[in-house]
Amino acid sequence: MNLTYSREDDLINKLNQFLLRELHLPEADYTNKFTLESLLSLKSVLSDINNLITLKLTCGLASWVCDTYSLEEDIRASLCRSVMRKKPNANGFDLYLGVPMSFVAEVKCNLPINGGLRYGAQQKRGILSDVESLMTGKRKSPMMSQKVLKFLGFLDLPAIRAANEHLIKTTPALAEKLRFVQPKQKPRALRYVHGVYIPIKV
Repeated sequence: MNLTYSREDDLINKLNQFLLRELHLPEADYTNKFTLESLLSLKSVLSDINNLITLKLTCGLASWVCDTYSLEEDIRASLCRSVMRKKPNANGFDLYLGVPMSFVAEVKCNLPINGGLRYGAQQKRGILSDVESLMTGKRKSPMMSQKVLKFLGFLDLPAIRAANEHLIKTTPALAEKLRFVQPKQKPRALRYVHGVYIPIKV
């Protein structure tokens, strides 16, 4: 028997299944209890969750840079303080440093769409845009990027690694600019954006 697809039923089911699975709730239709106001409130909270993960990823990348290039502990603390004080979606690079070494960095918290192993078109454009900004600079950033090290941080998850591998294979122009850092590697080349996988704890 052919069942007609219902977008609303599909979305409601996904939200219900998430609540049941992650919060260990008894079987029920929890989406039925939401009002428009509570759904909008949930949307705002989800945005805050994304900002929190971005914050943790940015601080994780700062720690990776400090560990990899043997920078002093006070530099690590200063970098994390600057991340904590920056508002979400602020202009400029997510992370940068001028001395004792110079670098600029962006972070991406994208998960491949629909639980898959490939990015959607919009996600792909976002990564390409970040790579281009790292290569050419940002107008409102105090740091120039052409003659400094450039990093692009990603969450260290299998799905993200697979999506990045697919993206590099299918986008030759990106493969010429983005190189992923191998374990124990200390990148020195200024002509590439160095992709870094950062494990974080929540």
